[in-house]
Amino acid sequence: MNKLILLMGIPLLGAITTVFAQKDPAGSIQVKIADATGNPLPYASVAVRKAADTSLVKGQLSDTDGKCAFEKIAAGTYFIQASQMGYTAHQSEVFRVDGTHTRIDLKTITLQLAPKNLQGVEVTAQKPFIERSEGKTILNVESSIAAAGNTAMDILRRAPGVSVDKDDNLLLKGKQGVTVMLDGKLTYLSNESLAELLKSMQAESISQIEIITSPGAKYDAAGTSGIINIKTKKGQLVGLNGTANAGFGGGKYLFYNAGGNINWRTKRLNVFGNFNLGDRQSYNTRLLFRTTGGNIPLQFRQDVYQTNDFLNRSVKAGIDYSISSTQTIGVLVNGYSNAFWREAPSATQIANQGGTTDSVLYTAVNANNRFKNISLNLNYKLKLDTSGGEFTIDADYAKFKNQMNTELSDSLRNVHSGTVLQQGTLRTLPNTDITIKSIKADLVKVLNKTTKLEAGFKASMVSTDNMMRYDSLVDHTYVPVLSQYDQFIYKEQVIAGYLAYKKQIKNTDFVLGLRLEQTTSDGHSISLKSKIKKTYLDYFPNVTVDHKFSENHKLSLAYSKRINRPGYGQLNPFLFFLDKYTYFRGNSFLTPEYTHNTELSYMFKQKYIATLGYSRTNDLIDEYLAVNDETRITISTNKNLGKQNTYSLNLTLPFDPVKWWNTSNNLSVYYNQYRIRDTVKNFTTEKLAYSFNSTNTFTLPHDFKLELSGWYESANVYGIFVARSMWAVNAGIQKTVLQKKGTLKLNVNDIFASNRFRGVANYNNVYLNVNNRWQNRTVNLSFSYRFGNNKIEAARERQTGSADELKRAGN
Repeated sequence: MNKLILLMGIPLLGAITTVFAQKDPAGSIQVKIADATGNPLPYASVAVRKAADTSLVKGQLSDTDGKCAFEKIAAGTYFIQASQMGYTAHQSEVFRVDGTHTRIDLKTITLQLAPKNLQGVEVTAQKPFIERSEGKTILNVESSIAAAGNTAMDILRRAPGVSVDKDDNLLLKGKQGVTVMLDGKLTYLSNESLAELLKSMQAESISQIEIITSPGAKYDAAGTSGIINIKTKKGQLVGLNGTANAGFGGGKYLFYNAGGNINWRTKRLNVFGNFNLGDRQSYNTRLLFRTTGGNIPLQFRQDVYQTNDFLNRSVKAGIDYSISSTQTIGVLVNGYSNAFWREAPSATQIANQGGTTDSVLYTAVNANNRFKNISLNLNYKLKLDTSGGEFTIDADYAKFKNQMNTELSDSLRNVHSGTVLQQGTLRTLPNTDITIKSIKADLVKVLNKTTKLEAGFKASMVSTDNMMRYDSLVDHTYVPVLSQYDQFIYKEQVIAGYLAYKKQIKNTDFVLGLRLEQTTSDGHSISLKSKIKKTYLDYFPNVTVDHKFSENHKLSLAYSKRINRPGYGQLNPFLFFLDKYTYFRGNSFLTPEYTHNTELSYMFKQKYIATLGYSRTNDLIDEYLAVNDETRITISTNKNLGKQNTYSLNLTLPFDPVKWWNTSNNLSVYYNQYRIRDTVKNFTTEKLAYSFNSTNTFTLPHDFKLELSGWYESANVYGIFVARSMWAVNAGIQKTVLQKKGTLKLNVNDIFASNRFRGVANYNNVYLNVNNRWQNRTVNLSFSYRFGNNKIEAARERQTGSADELKRAGN
């Protein structure tokens, strides 16, 4: 609790400073922003500036009606400045706020379309690290000082409502079932492989991270707790320009990264690309304590020290060409070639019920993994009218090739005599090939100023071919263990269609959506001679109602149904040996889990947000442990455990205590309940938990910026595990150099080395205590340099056809 108070102290001090620093309010200002035709301009940037020195007093975005309201403006002389992307900035006449002019109603400010070359507009603004827009929580990674030198996984650990469990699985508001996208495309990776990818992806390659807890019908229904979309950098500037960056750092082990992006944009053609390279060495420790029953109860205490080396190489290149003012075609190519090495020696003390150690199992694990991917996207966009109507089509092809080589050697010794009781060496060589094909089309039709219709179609086909080879070391030679060889082939086809109706009635916006998905799957285990075929049709409704009571008060209600299909690695029945007494096996009989999400949100002054939520998940997929008391073997697998209920409250609280201090804060309180079906006895795990996240940015003289952030997560439950609290504090400093084209960043992560996972699984005949620690306390130094033209032009945004298939593939 003291740690939470420490983390909350900074933003609370900011709130107190704000209260006592304010002068007596003198007046309010009302203004509306519109285009040349008189239509309101939503989300325009509107600022109140002092007439004497043009310094900023207050700023905000216009609402959906183009209106803005500023309260508690001190007496003085001001003017309004308004701007919007694609329009020429404009400022109002000078006006005065005083005792006789307490309510200023300005006439509508009209913004004219800007010339297409946008001569002389330079990119200098910096977005806040966390912001809320159109139902999404957005992390502007480029704006974070402390993000430099870190990985995507490090940044997600700090994201509001996001947590990471003992196996590096992502959770949203304490729930599993997160769908992760890269540039709108699913990653198609198993949980383990996705974690490895996120830990090898450098923050310097990321532009934004979007967190969507209630996706609409146009999104695939996959992901029961929501969607996390990681958007990589793409140039938005005309002419030839780009960015180069490099960084290095370390904790106990060192790491480095380098990369850059280049962009060439003309009136009709945009050619862009980026490349990133990194080598990140780290370590993690695991302390496991478990017990077994049977005729002779035993205790196992395993101490693991694992060293890791992640080598990542990724590339992205694309071309967009405007055929005419209404038509655009594009080609996008993504790929990576990553490698992961690990060494994990361990010692397992085996003791009797009284705690006396009789023998020790020494295990050495050496792994050499290779992951490769190439993805191709072809796209076409047609603007139907000037009011936002459009038709888009995307065709995608992706290929994954994953090769793993793991050698496991163990030796069981008697501690009293030193005699080797058993020893052996096993090598596993699993290979996975995944092919993904998809095509989708989306239509947006604006019927009138208050009514919009969206419709779409998608077909995806996925094929995975998994080969498993086991070899045993006999007389210094590996001999195939043919009885353990297996091949698992899995094919899946999903045909989907959706319709969404959006209507505005006065101050209320309605969205009604329905998505249908027909799934056909076929899993075939060659050695087990087992075939599992499934065909099912699902419907996924979503409803959103937004009502604006006034400029400062808005209420939203949202409901959606989601699905989480088993990952391909979870379905794979192969047996993976962690040591002599611990195995992992997939489960071909898993069925999808379904979640109903409901959220009620209240927004005050367009920035303070309170959200109440409830979700119910049926046929929950989660980790399950089974212990054989006779053989002492523990098998970890995934099962449809039962049901999960989650009640949540989330508060978003941004403050500006003074002009040079901005603080973004997020407080989440949630009650998790798991009703678990077990073969021995059904049981329930439940807990009331909370988390707090705060990011503080200080703008200092001489182009310096300071960032101080921290997060705290209380004790919680994750399926069969009950976890203890976790917390961390980070700090960083930034300096712009070379005429503000260069940026130096220095940061320290997890200053107090406090971030670790500690949890217990205790049910029926299972008892497992876990204590995991990672290399989280690190120091990072990075430098980035912008070159070329700095004149901005809006980039073309699109979501590719395979956007919701690239998650479930296993490496």
